[in-house]
Amino acid sequence: MRRTQAERSDSMRSRLLEATLQSLAEDGYAASTLSSIVRRAGVSRGAQVHHYPNKQALMLDAAEDLLRRTYRQLGELLLSIGDEDDRLTRLVEAAWDQVFSTPLFHAYTELLVASLRDENLADALRERLKRVQSVFAPAVEHYFEPNPKLSGTSKADLHALFQQLSCFLVGLATQAHLMKDRAQVQAHLALWARQAGLVMKARKGVRLPPPRPEAWPRKS
Repeated sequence: MRRTQAERSDSMRSRLLEATLQSLAEDGYAASTLSSIVRRAGVSRGAQVHHYPNKQALMLDAAEDLLRRTYRQLGELLLSIGDEDDRLTRLVEAAWDQVFSTPLFHAYTELLVASLRDENLADALRERLKRVQSVFAPAVEHYFEPNPKLSGTSKADLHALFQQLSCFLVGLATQAHLMKDRAQVQAHLALWARQAGLVMKARKGVRLPPPRPEAWPRKS
């Protein structure tokens, strides 16, 4: 059966996004030109221009595609954990193993480094980060709550801790290749989970996923 125009367009866009992430991860930001990405994706330059008028637009959409994947992966993991007491530790370990330590995540760190010298890219990433945090906030509250044994904790503390976790894992991703072995990385992950466990705890009986982010395409 022949595909519709919308299906062909979605397929073209997906190929461009995948090629962009692979190019960033393997070749770096400077070497990831529109021409090289188009060749890697196996599409025409006209198709690229139709979907993305410039390099920054393509890079930013690729970054958001990676973040949507992360959201789905971690959500599936959290629902698969039967023991709530182990949820936080498992989340931290899985976030590292399945997302932040992967070669594909190097694409995002390439964008972060490039934004240090590109103010337009920094502004765009800054706005994208704010939106991502607003998307993840309901999921945080869906799976976790302040630890009632520690007075003075609030939902705001949960959000702050998960922003801290993201910063910690991004930093670890840029330095893990300098560490002597995996055991050292695992020790850092376990320590963060123990510290955060003093402030938050997993909600009991959560068996459904959080509400789907309205801002994301229906197929995401």
